[in-house]
Amino acid sequence: MGASYASSQEPMHRGMKIACVMMQKDETILLDPWIRYHSDLIGSGNLYILDNGSTAPSVIRSLRQAELDGVHVLWDYRSRRDYLERGPLIVELIQHLDREGCFDFYFLLDCDEFLACQTGAGPSCQRQDIEAVLRPFLGSQEVLVIQYKYWHNPCRKNFYSITNSSRKCFFAHGSCDFLDHGFHHGRSKLGKNDQSTGIVFFEFHYKPYRLHRISSRQHLCGVLDDFSRRSLRAYRAKRKYAHHCAEDLLKGKYDFVRSFLGAQGELEIQGLLATFDRLGIDHGALFERQPPIPSGLWLFLLRMRQTFMHGVDGGLDVVRRGVSFLRRQAARRARAMGHLIRRLAGFP
Repeated sequence: MGASYASSQEPMHRGMKIACVMMQKDETILLDPWIRYHSDLIGSGNLYILDNGSTAPSVIRSLRQAELDGVHVLWDYRSRRDYLERGPLIVELIQHLDREGCFDFYFLLDCDEFLACQTGAGPSCQRQDIEAVLRPFLGSQEVLVIQYKYWHNPCRKNFYSITNSSRKCFFAHGSCDFLDHGFHHGRSKLGKNDQSTGIVFFEFHYKPYRLHRISSRQHLCGVLDDFSRRSLRAYRAKRKYAHHCAEDLLKGKYDFVRSFLGAQGELEIQGLLATFDRLGIDHGALFERQPPIPSGLWLFLLRMRQTFMHGVDGGLDVVRRGVSFLRRQAARRARAMGHLIRRLAGFP
């Protein structure tokens, strides 16, 4: 703890004062879009980014530039423990800002989440629509709930699926008392109920295949040392922290791409990427690049490559287990030989 916080003095937007708080580490392709989108939406001085020990040069440059633009970047949260305790850390930040009387609402987002709201015409990325949705909840004493999100398709631009399996909470001024790690559940110090709202968000959970694997491995590096397919299957079966990342690492690129190209029931929504275009945000890196060949041929080549790579992985796993078995046998025989030598030498 013990961090110092700066209060927002930037009157970029009239009306409600809305804060977005986010912790990130080395989000190389999402950090710039997140900062630029939310700076335009609510003002750069209303963004609070807790950096969890980024080392990527491009990310450090983006954070330094964001500071110059008025974003509050907090550099004191660099450890794995800070990441695991981000709920209480962010509660501490919100309660400090409450004492300063800064904000009407606090949103707790990840770097792949972009704030929006639901209107009669569909999801909106417009400030005035978000304020209209929030107005009935000014001064609310309850935990405010985002019931669903639009999950983007990394292989088809402007296509999203709706999911309500990952609700998130946010707070009005003066009410925040507790947050869990994922911001899915909270507690108000003023009320006991949850209150659904029309706030939604767009989530870019799935990066292009290569970057998605890097991100999934990063999430598991603190709990797994062995990333063999056998180890990943065993961890997935335990249903522990970030088990979905093990599932993602078990997928080959063919499975990954096919699942998105064949997705059913998605909605075509152009508002978010249109906003990116208006702000000059390059979103090409957020999507899988298809070579200039027919989709059927691309999938066939991906399937052949995946089959080969899974075979190589399986063979390497057999070799690793064989080497491990031989090492155990050699250690056992060495201990037995040591005991025999000591007996022959007359030692007990």
